[in-house]
Amino acid sequence: MLSEFFRLAAQSILHRKLRSLLAVLGVLIGIAAVVGLISIGLSLEGMMKGEVSKVFGADTFVIMDKDTFSRGHSSGAKQYALDLPTLENVEGVKTVAAIRQRTAFVQGSAGADGKLTQGFFPVMGLSPQFLTEFKAFTPDTKLEPGGRNIAEGDLAVAVLSDELAKRLNVAVGDSILVAGEKSNEIKASVIGILAPSDAKQSQGFSGGMGATTTDTIYIPNAAMGQLWPEGNDFLVTAVRILPGYKVDDVADRAEAALKAEGSQVAAITSSDITSFIDKILSSVSVFLAGLAAISLVVGGVGVMNTMFTSVLERTKDIGVMKAVGAKNRHVLAIFLIESGLIGVLGGVIGILAGLGLSAGACFAINTFANMPGGVTFPFVASPVLILATLVSSFAVGALSGLWPARRGARMPVVDALRYE
Repeated sequence: MLSEFFRLAAQSILHRKLRSLLAVLGVLIGIAAVVGLISIGLSLEGMMKGEVSKVFGADTFVIMDKDTFSRGHSSGAKQYALDLPTLENVEGVKTVAAIRQRTAFVQGSAGADGKLTQGFFPVMGLSPQFLTEFKAFTPDTKLEPGGRNIAEGDLAVAVLSDELAKRLNVAVGDSILVAGEKSNEIKASVIGILAPSDAKQSQGFSGGMGATTTDTIYIPNAAMGQLWPEGNDFLVTAVRILPGYKVDDVADRAEAALKAEGSQVAAITSSDITSFIDKILSSVSVFLAGLAAISLVVGGVGVMNTMFTSVLERTKDIGVMKAVGAKNRHVLAIFLIESGLIGVLGGVIGILAGLGLSAGACFAINTFANMPGGVTFPFVASPVLILATLVSSFAVGALSGLWPARRGARMPVVDALRYE
């Protein structure tokens, strides 16, 4: 009997092609919008998690200010105090690399007029391990010929952008004076100058840490400690753990040890960041899906209108069916299946259209957006999303047809047979 109901419902849809097509189109647009937006959101989530996994391995975490991922904090990295020896002595810690930043008085060489060039510039202290053990944290930098990066064992050395080197009238091999707090100062030898492309495109060491590469002076962290012995100017600290330890356990121990020393910090692992990403993108996805669902409601109204018309046109058929023994539930089932099929048909086409929209958006972003660092948007076709959308499309169609179906099923036999 159920197969007969499906046959009758399908015949009704095919008999009224244009009206059914318009009802399907309404559902299709809503489903396509929902699937497309959610799929794009999943692609964004996949991209962000992929980038996090590149930077954070299974054996790496970072120390940052405790408010970095709190609500309302929207600026770049926030400075904090940290005692490096305490962190290095935490059980399970293998390697530590830190970035510090201050503003210093800097003096270069004499210009054409014989006057010394000088001024106040940002100074960033780097642990050499950032360039060896934690390469994912620092973008690739290109230096002008004859220069090199900061290496293990360096002290009174500096790396400048090409623009700043010109302003200070220095080249590789020349020296600059960097003055810190009180009478602390060093005479740093310029060992490298960033290539113009790196400086102008902000792809130097700062990597989003709050410094501008065109006027920042990079020195070893050891030199930073001589200029400013008090370590309350850390931007970020990367930590790699020893084999055999769990990163979350070591991160918790490190955070507890530093807080016991008075540091207001948080140890952040890849799972912390992915959890943060999930919360943000889940909220965005729900909001976007809610907006798209409005068009789905409109499509449901179109299905309801179609089913009311169908019931009116087939009033006499309903009377005949009831006269030969059909029950109210049989008539109700026929019309519910018909409206459900309209919903499913719109859902199937809408899913294909939504996935096509998402795939096209990902292709356009990957092709024309020129994302930095080779970042790509992966196309995501979630089986769970597809299945849930199919079920939802049938539910929307069936619920939209419930009222007209109940009205047709409860129609008295005599009134239905006399209807013209």
